[in-house]
Amino acid sequence: MNSEILRNYQLLSTQYQSDFNVKKQQLRLISLARLVCFIGIFLAIYYLNPINKMLAFGLAILFLAAFLFLIKKYIQTEMKVLFFERLIQINSDEIKAIHRDFNPFDPGNEFTDPHHDYSYDLDLYGIGSLFQFLNRTVTRKGKIQLSTLLNQSQRKVDKITSLQSAIQELSGEITWRQHFQAKGKESEDLKSQSPIEESIRQAVHLKSVKTIKLLLNTLPWLTILLTALNIFGVFPNPLYLLAIFSQWIVFIVYSKTISKFQKQFENQGKLLSRYADMLKWMESKQFRSAFLVLLKEKLSSQGKTASIITSELQQILNEFDYRQNLLVGFVLNSFLLWDLRCLSKLHRWQQNYEGDLPRWFDVIAEMDALISLANCNYNHPEWITPEVQDSGVCLNSVGLGHPLIDESKCVRNSFLITGDEQIAIITGANMAGKSTFLRTVGINLILAANGSKVCAENFKFSPVRIFTNMRTTDNLMNDESYFYAELLRLQAMLNILRKGEKLFVIVDEMLKGTNSTDKLNGSKELIHQLISLKTHGIVATHDLGLTELAEKYPKRIKNQCFEVQLLADELKFDYKLTDGVTRTMNATFLMKKMGIIPKD
Repeated sequence: MNSEILRNYQLLSTQYQSDFNVKKQQLRLISLARLVCFIGIFLAIYYLNPINKMLAFGLAILFLAAFLFLIKKYIQTEMKVLFFERLIQINSDEIKAIHRDFNPFDPGNEFTDPHHDYSYDLDLYGIGSLFQFLNRTVTRKGKIQLSTLLNQSQRKVDKITSLQSAIQELSGEITWRQHFQAKGKESEDLKSQSPIEESIRQAVHLKSVKTIKLLLNTLPWLTILLTALNIFGVFPNPLYLLAIFSQWIVFIVYSKTISKFQKQFENQGKLLSRYADMLKWMESKQFRSAFLVLLKEKLSSQGKTASIITSELQQILNEFDYRQNLLVGFVLNSFLLWDLRCLSKLHRWQQNYEGDLPRWFDVIAEMDALISLANCNYNHPEWITPEVQDSGVCLNSVGLGHPLIDESKCVRNSFLITGDEQIAIITGANMAGKSTFLRTVGINLILAANGSKVCAENFKFSPVRIFTNMRTTDNLMNDESYFYAELLRLQAMLNILRKGEKLFVIVDEMLKGTNSTDKLNGSKELIHQLISLKTHGIVATHDLGLTELAEKYPKRIKNQCFEVQLLADELKFDYKLTDGVTRTMNATFLMKKMGIIPKD
């Protein structure tokens, strides 16, 4: 546990709790003042009207103005209260994370895919996964973007180095990061809210746009003019009723389109408000790294910033929501063709900016995902930024540990594959640490490929596509046995290699579904294939016969192992990777110790 990082989160939590308390108290005072002003309106009219009508109504208007101002102030302060409440929650969750409690964070179960190159075998998704360990996203698209990043293990060197700079810059901006999260934390209900960008993409189709424009520019003005003339007795003929009736005829003609639009965009105004806040927050920040500068440069169109354009759409949607109040909607549509006017504004907005908003949502999503990786860097200052090599296949690590294992329990190892070496065959008894080590290598390679720090003292690698075969499952629905499913997996791996693509393979106990002799022969043939296809990787096995291949390919294959000591009636695991072949197996020992089979 990093005590300094923990202390920082505790200080931030305390600071935001203090800010929250201040705003909460202000909210109570504003609420009280608002009540006083509301009562004051009626008291002024009731008590002062008999004395001085001008004074009574003047004071009533002042109380009304103050009342309306305090309503606006109350809403603004309430938003601040919720903002500080979210900041408190963010820091509270991080304190839990420092104590190895990741329950507050979404594990990304929906991204689980047994057919992916490596995500299923390396526990990228689900409870206790790498995704849950990293995930701090606050938008649906940000969550998807983080998954997209983790599902890709091969990138160009310059892309990785630019990601490293961007993530490291964001790592040092804890206040900015947390404010971004707090602004967007309720931007979408990840479980039920339909993606807002999908509804925005659906264009509003209006017939006779020129006719609508003419009606909007003439009919409301004519209606208001005739109504005013009638009220002041200049033109007592009730022609204004005909003008109002005409507006409702127009409304009825377009009612189907209006209803379709209302259903499509219902309640999107509040969501857009939060998106606009996030965009404005990004626009206000002066970034240094080239990646973030380019990301920010995408946030404009036609000389306007993304936040302004998004706010314009939000305002249109907010205005359209006025129709939900039946009385207000009736008056506005009777005199101003309000719903059609809003529809026309939206049509014009989409004509100008239809392609921009989804692009800006993508920018938000990318920043959202990068913040998760930056948060990981911040929480683990002891980790190292990897060195990326452009040529050949290289993996050179010192003090390599599994990111999800508690530091106090994590045993670190060094591992090297470089030059002519291709395959490391790792042997060891049950529970000696082989599978955990394979996942340690795989997960750190994925972190490195995404520009993140890795859990190591030193780490040098060349980007390469990872392919694993560790946790094959049968599929009874498709009449696939466990063994056949594994063969399909290995076939997919070899097909990629035969197309000329480089892979770093991680295989744990291949051909588990057949007898020992057949398994050994098949495993040897597979290793021959991997060597001939110039593949690099790690193979863990209990078959000591497989280690004999190192004699045939001394420059291509090396043997390493996790050894176990049998001391009296106990097993001692040190989980340290050493050169050579294990000579200790423990299955029988464990079965006797647990009473499964009788002791000698």
